[in-house]
Amino acid sequence: MNRFLFAVLSSALALLVAACGGSTSDSDIALSPSTSIVEQKGSGMPFETFSSAVAQSAITERRLVAVKDNDAWLRLWAEHAGSTLGARPAPLVDFTRNMVIGVFLGSRGACDRVSIAAVRQQDTPARIEVAYKEVLPPASTPCIASLANPAVLITVPQSSLPVSFTQVPTRSNDDLVVRSGWSFGFCLDNCEGSAEIANDGATLRLVRKTNPVLPEKALWGAVSAPEWETLATSINTLPEGVIGCPDCADEGREWIEVERAGQKKRVDISCGRTLAGAEHLQATVRAIRGRLAVALGLPEACSPGIGFERMAPTVFSSGIADKRFVTVRDAERWAALWNEHSGGASAPPAVDFSQKMVVGVFLGRESVNCGNMQIESIRQRASPDRLEVAYRVTPPAPNIACIAVVINQYSLVTLPATTLPVEFVKLP
Repeated sequence: MNRFLFAVLSSALALLVAACGGSTSDSDIALSPSTSIVEQKGSGMPFETFSSAVAQSAITERRLVAVKDNDAWLRLWAEHAGSTLGARPAPLVDFTRNMVIGVFLGSRGACDRVSIAAVRQQDTPARIEVAYKEVLPPASTPCIASLANPAVLITVPQSSLPVSFTQVPTRSNDDLVVRSGWSFGFCLDNCEGSAEIANDGATLRLVRKTNPVLPEKALWGAVSAPEWETLATSINTLPEGVIGCPDCADEGREWIEVERAGQKKRVDISCGRTLAGAEHLQATVRAIRGRLAVALGLPEACSPGIGFERMAPTVFSSGIADKRFVTVRDAERWAALWNEHSGGASAPPAVDFSQKMVVGVFLGRESVNCGNMQIESIRQRASPDRLEVAYRVTPPAPNIACIAVVINQYSLVTLPATTLPVEFVKLP
């Protein structure tokens, strides 16, 4: 197996080495101008990609479109479908909530394709920015000598803002790219996800088996300069090959791949396993991947989960009427919190604070009548080190007859004691 090397040397380091009369070893690595962070402004917007079955269009000229109403969508679909997809009705789109973005490349080579790299909401000027990239086949790829009309159609949240389009330039061969993802064989939905991380941001894509029309959901997010520096300076710590037994008994597969100068190195591991010697690289990748997953409504699949126990809901409605997130690490504070929560009607449940701690979410006046709220996952995150407590508020089903009563919803759990700070995240 060839050793995988990256020579990422900053000009400052080169000058230092030259001045000292020394030389760097093959494993030395540092940021260079080609791997410094590229600041991208704007906040990422989730987008869903239509099935690849509609990736070939009857539209033969280059066109960038934003469709915000159903009549315009039906006209575009008829033109896009042509005789090939003509018998297939336009996919249903709820234009009260979403709109359609289309990128049509026109007549191109049979192996050319196009994808959406990011959708961002920008402030100056206020607009929706769609970043797309043309993907050309490698020179060695055998392609039929014919023309095709590659296209991509996505839905994004409805907005009255104007839409602009930006073509992402082809990456330099020297650019570093880190990819990572997970997969599960026996599951119903969100069974596979992958992220591509570069110095201009990261895009996470989730594969959804239960939605054949919109099988992929994605989100772009920024990567901080410290995160990128950690990745760029630790890529040589990544082992190569298969570690553990990924996919055995469906414990899931997690993988990390780094690529630079045409060389790739990849490791596949059992979900949640720690990579000895590459902890900083792995933790940073998981942190980036994890926050994008949470923003898409999915507790990140292969970040190590922390076991917790839900406390029995012995109090119907909490006496705490304000929205509050709590972390309790001692008996005195626990007794005070429980007294406020129960109105003094009962003694606090026993907790061994030498081994355990309590975290809780109180919705107070934001409680949803006839709905539900509970803590769904607790995970350890890095950059910075912390615990992330994810909770979800579920509205009542539309056919539920609901009595107008005021309640204060809450969720309390115990987990292994730790001194790490705790962050609370609301899942969509």
